[in-house]
Amino acid sequence: MTRHAAPEARLAARLRRRELLAAVLAAGLTAPATALGEDRDGDIVTALIAREEAAAYAYRGLRLPGLGDPAGQDGEHVKALRTQLQALGRGTPPIGVDDLDAAARRLSEASTRDDRHAAAVALEIDLLARYREAVLGLTEPAILQTVATVLACHAQRRALLSPASYSQ
Repeated sequence: MTRHAAPEARLAARLRRRELLAAVLAAGLTAPATALGEDRDGDIVTALIAREEAAAYAYRGLRLPGLGDPAGQDGEHVKALRTQLQALGRGTPPIGVDDLDAAARRLSEASTRDDRHAAAVALEIDLLARYREAVLGLTEPAILQTVATVLACHAQRRALLSPASYSQ
């Protein structure tokens, strides 16, 4: 643009340069924020996978009234969560028996019907708390939808473990 160009043309060129600069700056600033959100989402999902694997292990072979196959359900939760983690370009190895959290370990070691019921209730309460916390920390909509769906499943399972449902 020459000095002799009309003032309107110079102003328009300056505005285009400012818009371009603003767009470049915005792209540079949002990329790390997005990556940070994906890292946080990945960390949250990784922790939930470990919890679901532990729950699946703890419920393995257990039949509690009204619950169907909770170990199988938790296995499906693991698959859904792993799919979301893979979408972020990440993975995580399966946990081992030594990696069980306290709530899952309590259920896996419960020996009486009442102890198993109490341990299952405690496990579901703990899972609900973890999933509620996760929902508040997630930024990716697809991951949030998956986690919210699993949260609803655990809420339903907790309701089915209520004393009224359990005594039937």
